[in-house]
Formats: sequence, C-alpha cells, structure tokens
Amino acid sequence: MTTYALSEPATIFVADPSGDATAEVVGHGTLEECVNTIANFSADRRRFVMIQLDDIDLKYGPREVQELLGFLREETPGLSNTKIAEVNRSDL
Repeated sequence: MTTYALSEPATIFVADPSGDATAEVVGHGTLEECVNTIANFSADRRRFVMIQLDDIDLKYGPREVQELLGFLREETPGLSNTKIAEVNRSDL
C-alpha cells in the first residue's frame, strides 16, 4: 500500500470484464481530475473503467477506483495534495 499525489498525470481507460485496461481512452488529466470525471459516471459505467498513472507503474482497477472515490468523499477539506488513499498495488 502506497500513497500518491493527486497531481500525478493519469489516464482513464475502459476496463474489460477482468478489470484490465482496453485500448479505449475515456479521459486524461491529473489523478484528481480523473477521479472527478469518474465520480460523474453512473455506478454501472464506473464498473468498467480504470485509471493508469502515466509516469508511475500503478493502476486503479474498477474496485480500487470505487474505493478511491469513497475515500476522497469522506476526507475533510485540507487533504494534502501529496497523498491519497492507500490502494492495493497487487494488480501490478
């Protein structure tokens, strides 16, 4: 488990049923922007997207994206921009 900056560049991909990225890009921006984009998706659509950090070998599959959304919703103002939720790296 590790923490990463919300300002890291990231890409949102459509995920296949196993949770792996397809070649279809849904969006791009900072990790924070990608999370905000996914937060606006329907619950059904969120089940089929994943986030890959561009410069770090780390991905958030559909389950981890949901955990990340939940964590960021629960955080109070003042969340450090240098840290985010600890998320499972076992998918790497």
